[in-house]
Amino acid sequence: METVQQVIIVVKGIVQGVGFRPFVYRLAKQCHLLGTVLNNHQGVTIELQGLPNTIKQFIETLATTPP
Repeated sequence: METVQQVIIVVKGIVQGVGFRPFVYRLAKQCHLLGTVLNNHQGVTIELQGLPNTIKQFIETLATTPP
């Protein structure tokens, strides 16, 4: 049985005005993950909770198909 994991991801670069937060929300919902996505001085901070393999899938999709 897999244990629920929590991760924090910081995304830097152009994230304002490109629909980044809604993209992250839809992807997290599709992957059945819980968490938050916030803009800050560093860029965007994503906090996620879910199964490790699902978080890995989320990160891979985010890295390969950003908005």
